[in-house]
Amino acid sequence: MSNDLELVVREVQRLTSELEDVRGRLASYERSRWMRLHPRFVLRRLRRRSATGEAAPEPVATVPAADTHPLVVRFREEVMERAAFSQDGFVHQIAPWEPLFEELEGRAARLLEVGSYEGLSACYALWRLPDARITCVDTFEGSVEGAVAEIDLSTLADVFAANVAVVDASRVRALVGDSRRVLLDLLGDGERFDLVYVDGSHLGLDVLVDSALAWQLVAEGGFLVWDDYRWKGLGEDPLLRPGVAIDAFLGVVEGKAELLRRDLQVAVRKTA
Repeated sequence: MSNDLELVVREVQRLTSELEDVRGRLASYERSRWMRLHPRFVLRRLRRRSATGEAAPEPVATVPAADTHPLVVRFREEVMERAAFSQDGFVHQIAPWEPLFEELEGRAARLLEVGSYEGLSACYALWRLPDARITCVDTFEGSVEGAVAEIDLSTLADVFAANVAVVDASRVRALVGDSRRVLLDLLGDGERFDLVYVDGSHLGLDVLVDSALAWQLVAEGGFLVWDDYRWKGLGEDPLLRPGVAIDAFLGVVEGKAELLRRDLQVAVRKTA
């Protein structure tokens, strides 16, 4: 390994550690009611409305924090406690994904996942949509981020297989290989999917390629979702992060996609 690469690895490891600390602090903050109920902020909002004549807003239902959301609680008890996941980041996306899954519920939905890792998101989709089938595309050899984090990936394929078996392995088709080639094969076979989830390589050009192929595989009216929109784990260079590539692709399909969400993830509905 060159000296320059070693410096990059150490810097990314440091940034990853800091990011995990920030995420932990943010999760604790979001679980608290301090921000909503602290008298100082309540009074500030009331004074602002009084000064502007703005009517008090109608009460709105709040989304439960990830750790207390009913679906998360059940999924942890019924699946995660019986499986082997080293990370649980996807559970924070369960509530935002629910509008999409509600539309797919009760259908023999066809799902495609680009980048499956240990199978956490695939397991949730299988568990949440018992009539759906999912195609998972992964090299199961890891990525640049995995190498930087020094994660042991030697048994990743076996871990994935064991985890999806906890729910229903019979509804899973695992295609091992580079997404650029596998997605082309799926296109050549004329396959189409109701939802495609892009969570593979985070490098900008790879994201552009995966997005272009995934778009063609999404059925009209179906959903395309990208993970880690704001991820900058390898630095600010657009070639090393997904966000700029996702924005560029959205510009290409403008007018043919309905933007449903753009925060930590991006979700669109293909309209034409």
